[in-house]
Amino acid sequence: MTLNIWLDIAFMTLVWAGIAGSWNFLAGFAGQFSLGHAAFVGIGAYTSSLLLVDHDITPWLGLVLGALLAAAVAAVLAAISLRTRGPFFTLMTIAFAEIVRILTVYFKNVTRGSEGISIDIPDSLTNMIFLDKLPYVIIALVYAAAIIGICVWTRASRLGFYLLSVREDEDAARSLGVNSYATRILATAISAAMAAAGGSLLAQYTLFIDPDGTLSFLLSVQPALIAIVGGLGNAFGPIIGAIVIVPLEHFLRTWFGGGLAGLHGLIYGTALIVILLSMPDGFVKLFKRKSSSR
Repeated sequence: MTLNIWLDIAFMTLVWAGIAGSWNFLAGFAGQFSLGHAAFVGIGAYTSSLLLVDHDITPWLGLVLGALLAAAVAAVLAAISLRTRGPFFTLMTIAFAEIVRILTVYFKNVTRGSEGISIDIPDSLTNMIFLDKLPYVIIALVYAAAIIGICVWTRASRLGFYLLSVREDEDAARSLGVNSYATRILATAISAAMAAAGGSLLAQYTLFIDPDGTLSFLLSVQPALIAIVGGLGNAFGPIIGAIVIVPLEHFLRTWFGGGLAGLHGLIYGTALIVILLSMPDGFVKLFKRKSSSR
């Protein structure tokens, strides 16, 4: 395997660790399971890409604007959906992601529709486009570290205790003066902003986005899977899960994705079932048990 392949795996692992960390912030900390995070990833990707291609605005700024837009949209979605309980929030996030995908296809005058957006811009630091993959890996490392840092800080902050109390017993948290409604809206907005930043990085790396590839349901499942495998509710769970999931998927596609169509998916699914059954609390618990036994 060449160095570029390893750098590609490293980039994808780090970016998906960050996106999974954003999902874990909402589901693991606040107990709100979203299966529509692809919408926020897509909002970030489309915002930075359209600003760069159509208005020559640097993606460094586009990343920030995409995160702010995703946070605002997520806050509105949360304000509407969080008045319900149980699985209704999850169902609404699925519907929301599908609505965003359909709108992206429909408004082709803005988004290019199903044809997608090709970022054919000269490489430069300002354009966040590099000939070598190493700068992308460094940026992805900073992104993943920032997400983990935010999660670690939040877990030890007042907001973290609010989120934990709302997740464990919302009625009890309300009786103690916690505004569970506002807390969950804030958690949803922060989670969406972090996911959108990851979407911008993915767009700048692939230099192409389209509705089916950027807003698919599988991209909503991926961060949830990574966070659960790593350890739901633990700040370091997503990075551990990404280190397990992303290289595993890549190698299986490389080894079995050619003439043996579908075999890599069978092996991948079987491996995930074995992992989840043997370690239902994620790999983080395994590391904790090893450290405590020493």
